[in-house]
Amino acid sequence: MSAGIETGYWRDVIGAEYDTLPRLSLTVAQAQRLWSIEEAMARRVLESYVESGYLTKTADGSYRRCDYVQAFAAGKRR
Repeated sequence: MSAGIETGYWRDVIGAEYDTLPRLSLTVAQAQRLWSIEEAMARRVLESYVESGYLTKTADGSYRRCDYVQAFAAGKRR
């Protein structure tokens, strides 16, 4: 499988998980273990979602959906 096709495949898999589980919060190492993928691939896919604005990387290195982080922050202000 070419690198581009493999990246596209993992983008679909990882994106589907974050779609299904909006509170999902994973570090690169956790993503690696969960999906049994190489660190470089996990990092590349997660960072591509950060660049697209779908995920955000928190101070502790976890990747979360942007809309969940915003909703959580709004709830804390109430």
